[in-house]
Amino acid sequence: MKSRIIFFTTCGYILICTVLLMLFSCKDDGVIGSLTITEPIGVARGLEYVEVKIPIDTHQLKNNAIFLKDTNDGNLVKGQILNALEVLLDSNLVRCLFPIHIQSNETNMYQVVVQKDEETLTDLKAEGEWLNLFVENEFYKANLTAKRSSKNIPLAPGQITSISLKEYDGIKLERPDIKMHWSPSFQKKNEEYKTMAHLHEFDSIHIDKGPYVISIYRSGKVKGYEEIQLKGEYKFYAGLPFFRFSSEMTMIDSLTVTMLRNDEMTMNKFFTHAFTPLKDGKVKTVILYDKPPLISHYTVKELRKHPIDANANWFGFYNDSTNYGFGSLRIRFDYKNLDGAMSPMTDAQTKISYSYSDGRYWDRRFVDSGELKVPKGSRYFEDNVYSVFKVDSENPSKEIQKLYKQLSNPVLVQYQPSK
Repeated sequence: MKSRIIFFTTCGYILICTVLLMLFSCKDDGVIGSLTITEPIGVARGLEYVEVKIPIDTHQLKNNAIFLKDTNDGNLVKGQILNALEVLLDSNLVRCLFPIHIQSNETNMYQVVVQKDEETLTDLKAEGEWLNLFVENEFYKANLTAKRSSKNIPLAPGQITSISLKEYDGIKLERPDIKMHWSPSFQKKNEEYKTMAHLHEFDSIHIDKGPYVISIYRSGKVKGYEEIQLKGEYKFYAGLPFFRFSSEMTMIDSLTVTMLRNDEMTMNKFFTHAFTPLKDGKVKTVILYDKPPLISHYTVKELRKHPIDANANWFGFYNDSTNYGFGSLRIRFDYKNLDGAMSPMTDAQTKISYSYSDGRYWDRRFVDSGELKVPKGSRYFEDNVYSVFKVDSENPSKEIQKLYKQLSNPVLVQYQPSK
């Protein structure tokens, strides 16, 4: 009897140890939640980035990183913690960016795990100090360094000066006397017009460098235009032919303007045509440099009679001989003032304009002509994607339309923390 008791006691001890081992193994596998990703519109995504807010005790991240573990094949993909130096310790919420790929109408399941950190190499890199940066990936190299205008006016770093297109013999999109990306911009009567490139004194600057995204955020007021609070943020991505720029102009005091613009890109003679979608689904094509025969095309001059909608979904320039293009995809805009009513605009439109030495540029105009009193609390926000794209000679807008459809319909993401 005594030996039987010893046998059962031993078996019970082994069983308890096995259960405890299993419990501790479950705790030590690093799983903190699950992620479900669904492709909603029947468009396969070769590469897309998803941002997830993850509740986690931040001490767990010491020497560790957050990964997605594919429940089908067990593959791990490391995430990039955004604003890692500013993680909110009181809420323990971490924003994390993951690269994913997914087939059309597919739903994928992942475990979210915390494991030992490891180096992640991508094509995205930044060179330089502070805001004087060059940011590049396999598709382009963006120059954000300081510059002086033809009038010897200093233009601050942090705003795009030029973009070199790597797939097209390094063609450099730029203008000789100003920044290439020339917005937001504004002007009072009898005053020099200014842009975010004239912002030299900052309320806030934040530069976040990671393997998947490099972001550059600035805010402040341009001297002489203290009524306007400016915010702007670039996001440059690994493995993608585009970057993102979101901006906001908020009037902290009333002022009267003769010009108020955004989404302005100014370039030398690199392109032959401009194009944009119409409300009926057709695409309007415009010859940038007038030459006969015009056939069914519009001209830049003709657009004065029939302007392009201010909020056209996308707009771009392309070259019909080298078959490349560069365009703006208007992902989101919000012109509500701080009280929820619409901020004022007059003669709003998207416009193509001439510049000296055969330059051409486009911009979105909230005020195209005359004077407009803009009350305190008015606000103009927009979020645009700027992309390099290939041009099909039979259907030039094919790639930019496909990209707009994808970006305006991101994958659906649902995070569930472990219990």
